[in-house]
Amino acid sequence: MLSSAQELEVSISPSPVGSGARAAGMADAFVAIADDATASSWNPAGLVQLEKPELSVVASYNGIFEDFEAAFHPEVDSKHDDHNFDINYLSFVYPLPVLVLGRNASVALNYQRKYDFSRKFRLKYNTAAGVGGGLNQLLTFDFDQDGGLSTITPAFAIELTNRLSVGASVNLWYSSFLSDNGWEQKQHQRSMSFLGPSVFLTTTRAKDEYRDFKGENVTLGLMWNVTDKWSLGARYDSAFTAEADYKQVKATIRNNVILPKPTLTVAPTIIKEERKIRFPESFALGVAHRFSDRFTLSMDATRTDWNDFYFKTKAGKRFSLVNAAFLDDPLKRVHFDPTFTVRLGAEYIFIPKQPDEELKDLWTLRGGLFYDQEPASGHPDDFFGLALGLGYLTHQRVNIDLAYQLRFGNDVNSDFIRGLKGYKEDVYQHRVLLSTVVYFGVGKLGQREGD
Repeated sequence: MLSSAQELEVSISPSPVGSGARAAGMADAFVAIADDATASSWNPAGLVQLEKPELSVVASYNGIFEDFEAAFHPEVDSKHDDHNFDINYLSFVYPLPVLVLGRNASVALNYQRKYDFSRKFRLKYNTAAGVGGGLNQLLTFDFDQDGGLSTITPAFAIELTNRLSVGASVNLWYSSFLSDNGWEQKQHQRSMSFLGPSVFLTTTRAKDEYRDFKGENVTLGLMWNVTDKWSLGARYDSAFTAEADYKQVKATIRNNVILPKPTLTVAPTIIKEERKIRFPESFALGVAHRFSDRFTLSMDATRTDWNDFYFKTKAGKRFSLVNAAFLDDPLKRVHFDPTFTVRLGAEYIFIPKQPDEELKDLWTLRGGLFYDQEPASGHPDDFFGLALGLGYLTHQRVNIDLAYQLRFGNDVNSDFIRGLKGYKEDVYQHRVLLSTVVYFGVGKLGQREGD
């Protein structure tokens, strides 16, 4: 029997990333910049760089396109796709008008859709075992996964010195009026089996639901403006254990279509329990160099250990969310290598050589490249990508950004379909983000020490 349930399939990148079309246009190399209303999601320490209250709204499109194949099974060769549109991010940042302990500080409240789980495909598979009276099987397998996870995130940042700041975000992983935290996997498997003179039709349906996902973790950030041109950033996302209501409904119908025997229906099995979901910690480092007022180059690197990514049943058994492996048997325990992501981004602002006193319109061009691993049995899967972005600022009040990312991997996801030897796929993921940032009021009333 084929299977892909229990592990969790993420439609874009499983590594933690922030939001915003500006950052996406720079290939998400934003940890050492983080100077707009999306800063809480990248590096909360960057919030103190904002001098005016800012409101941001980000909409996104995620599309995944997959080409399946398996050794010695040409019937598996097929193409599949799925798409999702959502509100990816909302935030409001307020630079405090008074000094805190003699230093500038900022607060923010954010909503972010962290993960999208949209995935859908149909796979055909023929066995050729037991030729000459044995068992042959023609099988069709449908898989449909839907859902996602989001957070409500208050954040705070404060300067330690003129050039060094720290910040923290508290991520509340709860359902809200914007989204329901959870996901659903549906599997529908139909097979025709030939055993001697008998022909059997078997249909199995299974639905796994995770509802009311809830938990908390923190994101800690540090921002160091080493010089006027160089900045360093660091971000730490803590591991956390969430809880979710789990329900599985599974039923099988089997019928001998040759002999006059009645249809055999196996009574549905229903499992209901509360499960614990464990997400791993992640570290990110970033560096940015401002060559001039026009041109900035930045780079990020992220490390995540996916051995700490699993669900625990009511009975206390742990199963990996990477490949559904049982984790409590030391003889069968699967070890996953940590994944690394490296991102390189650039931004060029078209500032006039002799600007007027009041600059009404400003255009920005962005681009970048990235290398992004996904966890897998053995060596992680390698993904590569590119990004392009465009920004437009009008009257220094409203900023509109658009970004496109292409992320692709060849011969990846061998863990996705279990029971099919030699399975692998090529994946192409398209991501489009549209952001609006609105600036309010004037700069901070408080002055930095030494200004």
